[in-house]
Amino acid sequence: MRLVRLSVSVVVMAAVLALGAAAGAQDEPRPELISEDGNAEAPPRSDQPAYTQYLVRQAVERYEAHGRDATIEYFKDPAVVDGLWYVFIVSADGFLISHPTRPDLLGTSTAARRDVFGKPYGQEIVAATSDGRWVDYYFTHPETGEPAQKHSWVVRHDGLFFGSGWYDVDEADAPPKIARRAYTRYLVGQAIDRYDTEGREHTVAYHNTPESLDGQWYVFIIDSDGIEIANANRPDVVGEDIATAIDVNGKTYGLDIAAATGDGGWVDYVFTNPETGEDAQKYSWVIRHDGLIFGSGWYDTGDVPPQSDVAGYTQYLVNEAIERYESTGRDATLDHYNDPITVDGQWYVFIISEEERIIANANRADVVGVDAAGLVDVNGKPYGIDVVAADESGTWVDYYFTNPETGEDAHKYSWIIRHDGLLFGSGWYTVPEPPAEAPGPAEDTATG
Repeated sequence: MRLVRLSVSVVVMAAVLALGAAAGAQDEPRPELISEDGNAEAPPRSDQPAYTQYLVRQAVERYEAHGRDATIEYFKDPAVVDGLWYVFIVSADGFLISHPTRPDLLGTSTAARRDVFGKPYGQEIVAATSDGRWVDYYFTHPETGEPAQKHSWVVRHDGLFFGSGWYDVDEADAPPKIARRAYTRYLVGQAIDRYDTEGREHTVAYHNTPESLDGQWYVFIIDSDGIEIANANRPDVVGEDIATAIDVNGKTYGLDIAAATGDGGWVDYVFTNPETGEDAQKYSWVIRHDGLIFGSGWYDTGDVPPQSDVAGYTQYLVNEAIERYESTGRDATLDHYNDPITVDGQWYVFIISEEERIIANANRADVVGVDAAGLVDVNGKPYGIDVVAADESGTWVDYYFTNPETGEDAHKYSWIIRHDGLLFGSGWYTVPEPPAEAPGPAEDTATG
């Protein structure tokens, strides 16, 4: 569900502040953290609750060391925004007195505030004790300027309420992992965003931690001298010159990675799969940004979901079509998926052009050339609008269409994803359950 947008003035204000915070994060040194035990080491940001509580604890210690006025002024400064994290302070009578991304709310009653869904979260904030409490609500995301789910830790100290929190990332924005090329580019984009908002030191440190590994997925980073500076999968290669990298088959893939440009490109080679610890064929997307090279990739394991996993197998077919397109080109791919031999039972791949015309469909050659946006099924559902609305994150669309196994219209569920301007799709059909047999006449068990 898409949330209601905030007023234009608030969105613009938040966006400006977020940009200012990002610039400050790179141009100015990080604020010195104060700790009673002299240990300034923070939990990893991947442990979001612990890192949030740590920031609040540091804010309380700053208050004890520097006093009320200096602490309030310090946390009003947009330069102290740490990625998605910042500290806010509420007075004993429930009014907001320090906030670095929403100065328009300073002096207003936090206690009386409700979020966009009407939740009176302000009452929960001012109910916090010295033991602290978690409060969930929607609040302005500092990077997008729009409401997002936030989880805040609030502690009462010396009559004030100190709080910080993190925002949920809408995973719908991320392509599914089965869309391997799209998901790989998404991960690299996320790493670049982290670099732009949190700076080089924190980004490199994060992508060297085991917490940054997600199954077979991770990000590697190479500096302007060609030295690998982040690789959570293989710490032993950190510090090596990427240009000298050669895989087990003798391919000098490192030269291809070192040649990455700002437009990005794909490099394939054999490398250690972190899930198995074995070497496997890898496909990496590498792009140069601010003098560094950011990369990530996936491994070709050869695993195919069983057809009984109808959703997984459907997405697999679509992904294979995209891989065919990348390796053989557009014309060869269209020829392949217009060939009836590619229909496999109920499954086949269809492709739609940038102009929203169907350009491949081996099941129904008669629809090739048809305007996809105008498609309407036998029940009058205008499903074509949903089909052409698919983006790089992919979407499911259900409608009635001809089942190639039966030649009859049946309820179909299609996975559709946009790649390089084209729409690739496939789906499966639901088969109605046969009616249950009517019970026969009751057996006469009477004896005469």
